[in-house]
Amino acid sequence: MGGVTAAELHQRAQTETERGRHAAARRLLHRALALDATPEELAGVLITLAYHEAERRGPAAGIELLDRTDALPGLPRRLRGRAASQRGLLLQRAGLLAEAAAVFDRAVGLLDEDEPEILCRNLLNRGLVHMRRGRHAAARADFARCAALARRHGLEVIAAKAAHNYGYLCMLSGDLPTALRVMDGVRHLLSSQSRVFAGVYHADRAQVLVAAGLFGDADRDLSRAAELFAADGRRQDLAEAELSRAELALLEERWPDARLLAARARRRCTGRGAVGWALLAAHVALAAAIGEGRSRGAAARAVALADRLAAEGLADEARRARLTAATALLTSTPAPAAHEPSAAGAADRERWRRAGVRAAAVAGEAVRLRARDPIATRLQARGVRAALAEARGDAAGADRERRAALADLHRYQASFGSLDLQTAVGSHARRLAADGLAKAVAGGRAAAVFGWAERARALSARLPPVLPPPDEEAARLLEELRHARAELRGQLLAGRADPRLRSRCARLEQQVRQRSWYTPGPAHTTAPASLGALRERLAADDATFVAHLLVSDGATGGRRLAALVVTGRRETLLDLGDAEPALEAHRRLRHDLDALALDTLPEPVRATVRAASRSALARLDRLLWAPLVDAVAPGPLLLAPSAPLAPIPWTLLPALRGRAVAVVPSVTAWLAARTGPALPAAPVVALAAGPGVARAAEELKLLADVWSPSGASAHDAGRSALAGRAERAGASTNVAATTAEVRAAAGRADVLHVAAHGTHEPDNPLFSHLDLADGPLFGYDLERLPRLPAHVVLSACELGLAGARPGDETLGMTVAMLHSGARSVVAGVALLSDAVACRVAPAHHAGLRRGLSPAAALAAAIAALGPDEDAPPLVCFGAGW
Repeated sequence: MGGVTAAELHQRAQTETERGRHAAARRLLHRALALDATPEELAGVLITLAYHEAERRGPAAGIELLDRTDALPGLPRRLRGRAASQRGLLLQRAGLLAEAAAVFDRAVGLLDEDEPEILCRNLLNRGLVHMRRGRHAAARADFARCAALARRHGLEVIAAKAAHNYGYLCMLSGDLPTALRVMDGVRHLLSSQSRVFAGVYHADRAQVLVAAGLFGDADRDLSRAAELFAADGRRQDLAEAELSRAELALLEERWPDARLLAARARRRCTGRGAVGWALLAAHVALAAAIGEGRSRGAAARAVALADRLAAEGLADEARRARLTAATALLTSTPAPAAHEPSAAGAADRERWRRAGVRAAAVAGEAVRLRARDPIATRLQARGVRAALAEARGDAAGADRERRAALADLHRYQASFGSLDLQTAVGSHARRLAADGLAKAVAGGRAAAVFGWAERARALSARLPPVLPPPDEEAARLLEELRHARAELRGQLLAGRADPRLRSRCARLEQQVRQRSWYTPGPAHTTAPASLGALRERLAADDATFVAHLLVSDGATGGRRLAALVVTGRRETLLDLGDAEPALEAHRRLRHDLDALALDTLPEPVRATVRAASRSALARLDRLLWAPLVDAVAPGPLLLAPSAPLAPIPWTLLPALRGRAVAVVPSVTAWLAARTGPALPAAPVVALAAGPGVARAAEELKLLADVWSPSGASAHDAGRSALAGRAERAGASTNVAATTAEVRAAAGRADVLHVAAHGTHEPDNPLFSHLDLADGPLFGYDLERLPRLPAHVVLSACELGLAGARPGDETLGMTVAMLHSGARSVVAGVALLSDAVACRVAPAHHAGLRRGLSPAAALAAAIAALGPDEDAPPLVCFGAGW
């Protein structure tokens, strides 16, 4: 009776492998080895088994089987080529890149198009090795050749892999929008093949998100990749995902997490014989220990790691290890106290200088900048160069390095068109920016502080807006999300919510956000404004600029408040002390203001809360404004507070009540927006209401009356463009505008006023929204509008709030409007009472019609309220005067 052959067992093993059943495949291959087989059949079995044994027992076990394969007599070129290709893959997975590259080259010489799939896989893997070694042109050539060959032979999955790898290469080249678009374009095809392919997508995409500064999103992708690899028994891939999580924790300065994750990855890699990967994990663990303050002996260990990494062909990783060694030397020697004249101070400076000399020697060529440096490596090198300059006593040189680092970051930021990415990327330079600003404040020179504040804070405000290209899929997703959110809201009001609908909303939100990342950036930046240009503009209006700055306190580890005050005649820098009292007063005030907006609040409780809110406002006034009064001019105010202070209701501070106040992210953005008058002489005004706002109809009718020419019809086409059937606003409280109507009105109006419920989404700020008749109008909707009105009034709760991001970046509905072209926005920084908003809104518009600036009109409207009335927490953002 005929038994099963080695060739049949081999074929069955390959089928089991494709199904992810690796143990079954391995058993079949070992059975095949026990049978009589031709050299060619035996070679095929050994080549396949080498992969499985390497995954189970480490690369050395697989390479031993490939040595047996090479010893077989009379093998044809194709089998020797397959064996070489498999050997290259095992060396690659062990992190032995130089050896892997040489073996892949040999395989390419042995393979041809008679076995297109094997040749394609070899090209894919060789391209990955080239990419890891920094040889991007060679990698691009291999991926392009692989894709063309795969398409020619109908190998769709391999063509998708080549596209995915090209996307990763785009990330390394700094083109993150293309990287994300290309990777996401092949995600479904690859992920449908196996858990491993899905894991690779998440792991590689996470690297792009790290480069974009979206650290939380990246960690979620890496966690998902680790789950998929673990479920499939892919221990090497699991170790690499854990190492990537450790590197991310290192970037976020989560030292214990970085150390523990790196140690776990190192144990996995060492156990498998993956030498290169184990070295990388050791470097991360060492860098985390240095971050925790355990620098003793770390420099020598980092240098040894650098030498071993270089020997394995990991040149960029070796360079970073040398930078780590230099950092260890500098951090192990305390920096001397500034201006300490004593003998002890001189000794400290000498020790610091010597540490700098040793660090410079250890760093060597690693601090030299290269045109194609990844942004993280470039900023790390800049940071070490700044520290070395300080050790030499060259404070000006250190300052130049930090400023150059931020210029590098800003150029990188200009490659992104998405506001989400633009405001996230500051994560990479938060330490350099914080150090530069803190040192400028410590130096006491107001001009230096102004320069640093403009360079280090809210860099996205200095980027011109980018209109995304037409994207029908993005528009469809937004509409689908709008209707799903409206359905979910209805369910919640009815006391029930379908979990499937929640999941669908979350999935749509992720798709909308993801597609926004594909937009390319403006590719150019705006130079920071000069102090002279600011003073000239302030002098014309007898105005004052104030920047309330949060800076790190090296002595306590906390934060201090500094205030930079600039008028047309002078600059003043003031230390306002510990920041926590002001931050705590603001937190308490926010809760009180939210409570006061509730019409159902019992009057005795309201009186108590009102007293608490006024006490908090008085305290903020004492902490933030009273120390400044002697330095300010009598005219309007321009405020540029650090991000956590931006949502303070500045207009309600007792000393600022009735004064024109505009809150801006940066002076540069404010000056750029102040071209021409705030509003045309006869502005087109658009009014819109959302559903469920008790006095929205009354509010819109009062506003229409304000803009009516001498009591004539409020709907004169030359004066107003009223959205949402506003001609019936006085007759029905059920009138509500649709999102399409408001978007259309925004495109033709000079002033847009929307009375609607609003929600700030702290977790996803660009999903902050106005509730309109057909669902929410999101911040993402605004990014797609070619034009926004010069002045927008959001008579809605919370939409002046914004999520704080590193680098004093903020993100939310108001930020999106200003970035997309609105000159000024009035919005609430807490909940708003419908009744009070209905009183203040007409007075604000009456001021606009009289020719007041938006900020002055808002100030006058709030000042007109009686002393016993609760003023609304409305703030004018942007170029309000």
